Amino acid sequence: MHASLTTTTFDPLGHVEVDLLPESKSPERLRRMNRIATLDGGAVTNDSGYSDADLTIDLRWAPTQATDEAVERLLRLYARINVATRDGVFRAGVESFRPGTTESILRLLVIERLSVI
Repeated sequence: MHASLTTTTFDPLGHVEVDLLPESKSPERLRRMNRIATLDGGAVTNDSGYSDADLTIDLRWAPTQATDEAVERLLRLYARINVATRDGVFRAGVESFRPGTTESILRLLVIERLSVI
């Protein structure tokens, strides 16, 4: 499985391709819903529907110096990046990047879906 990270504007160094580890999972699909207990022992729910903007994407890969440096560059220079995975193409903000010795982890907060299903 692969993921492609790109900048939203032209940058000759703004593309990173990563080979994902099996621990990288598809994002969980959720609805914007909450539940409030009532005094009679029941509950009331508010359902505001589904939005791609509620997705969180965790990418995990075996680290290399070149890949980790390129991802860190994206993190430092860009507030938003595009990410392409088998689930689609998304614009996302980088919440965190944790380079490691056995595994590097990038957490992305989806802002919008760019691909059409």
